[in-house]
Amino acid sequence: MRLADYFDGAATQYPQNLALVDGPIRLTFAKAQKTVHAIATALTRARQAGSGNHVAIYAPNDYRVTLLHLGINLADMAWLSVHIRNPVEINAEILEYFDTNVVFFHSAFESSVPLLKVKLTLAKLYVCMDRESQHGPSLEQFLADCWLPFRNDREDPNTTSLLQPTGGTTGPSKGAVHTHRTLEMLALTVSSGFHVRPESRHLVVAPLTHAAGLVVLGFTTRGAANIILPGFDADVILSLIEKEKITHLFLPPTAVYGLMAHPRTKQTDFSSLQCFIVGAAPFAPEKFKEAVRLFGPVIYEAFGQTETLFPLVIKSPSDYINSDGSLDEEAVRAAGKAVPVARIGIMDDDGKLLPAGERGEIVVRSSMTMQGYYKKPSDTAEVSKFGWHHTSDIGIVDARGFLTIVDRKKDMIVSGGFNIYPVEIEKVIQGHASVLDCIVIGVPDEKWGEAVKAVVQLKPCQIVCEEDLIALCKAQLGSAKAPKSVEFWPDLPRSAVGKLLKKDVRAKFWGDQWRAI
Repeated sequence: MRLADYFDGAATQYPQNLALVDGPIRLTFAKAQKTVHAIATALTRARQAGSGNHVAIYAPNDYRVTLLHLGINLADMAWLSVHIRNPVEINAEILEYFDTNVVFFHSAFESSVPLLKVKLTLAKLYVCMDRESQHGPSLEQFLADCWLPFRNDREDPNTTSLLQPTGGTTGPSKGAVHTHRTLEMLALTVSSGFHVRPESRHLVVAPLTHAAGLVVLGFTTRGAANIILPGFDADVILSLIEKEKITHLFLPPTAVYGLMAHPRTKQTDFSSLQCFIVGAAPFAPEKFKEAVRLFGPVIYEAFGQTETLFPLVIKSPSDYINSDGSLDEEAVRAAGKAVPVARIGIMDDDGKLLPAGERGEIVVRSSMTMQGYYKKPSDTAEVSKFGWHHTSDIGIVDARGFLTIVDRKKDMIVSGGFNIYPVEIEKVIQGHASVLDCIVIGVPDEKWGEAVKAVVQLKPCQIVCEEDLIALCKAQLGSAKAPKSVEFWPDLPRSAVGKLLKKDVRAKFWGDQWRAI
């Protein structure tokens, strides 16, 4: 079924449940359903008038983004994600690559529309989500005379429903094509894996244009509430957890570290919190244990990709808490276990699946895996060779089924003939009480070929010396893996969705070299 069909079922069963909260806006499922159906009706009329069915949403976090997601889905059209922190020139290139026909934009990005109109050759309709605009009708005007139940009896699980760019700041390199089937499996996995119930209350902080938007849709299919924030603000998050009795929260590790470092955190009542989901990057084990101490045994770690959706792997409290209440150290270091709709394998370069305990590329078979890359059949074939989706991540699956991610395949450092995986070192450094985040890379070295270097961002007002971090790594990993040097930067480079940009750091040290490894 379509995501919107599940939403309709929830709206029928729980019409008076809160669906979306955004500042003073508090929308019930009954009211949200009327708007979703009006959007589907208006889009169908627009398509009949020649506007096509690839629909972009260019907006910050706003409750109308979710309504548009559902309305587009109900109309059997595809929505296109736009990373709002990208320069408009890159977003225009991405949307042109995606053959965009319709653009919904928020007034915060109204100044970007003239360039979009020049660059998007197929786009015939621009709609302003939140007010009147000189560039097209407002959403209110667009939905006029469309306030009737929308009926769509066609159901093809292979219909394209989402085009998601795989890069944040590098332009339209690839776009993952997802269907009704893959999004259906995502919604079911979110609701079951994170124990979503009609009374659940999900605080939405991360961008709706990325994984958070898909997690939100999983909650709408169960009749649960989504409380939407414009972005990360530790004070606001802590206040709303208490005020709104938040049960679910999803953040990337960097944001979790910021929340953990906030002085109010230790005084906040987290008794309502049932599921604190951490994903989008590896979670340092020491920080993970600190989070369990601070927030309680409610931390869920999750892993996924644009190509495979999220979550592909989950680590729940029952995985890492022993019967005596202590923490299972091996489980803490792992990303988790495969969800029921996925199979995880470890493969060598020749396509051979490796036994438990051996290191290789993480490969996936799942009904959440993309249909392919948009208009790129050769790239699709390459990433799907040997009948598995190739993640380009290096990992180990142990005898209990726990997956530990040790690095990106392309990020391995070869120093003095030894293969070194930066994520192992990053986890140790991130565990230091003064460290906010770090990136470990190999840099050119006449003796070693590559020397291990750590680039570190400290927490505000914290001080630690290079020697202390090197000694910490030597103690935990041995001399071969310890950084030869450490640099401290005030801010580490991040993508439009908050991911650390290792390539930007590498470029500083490899820019004048004839080789990059």
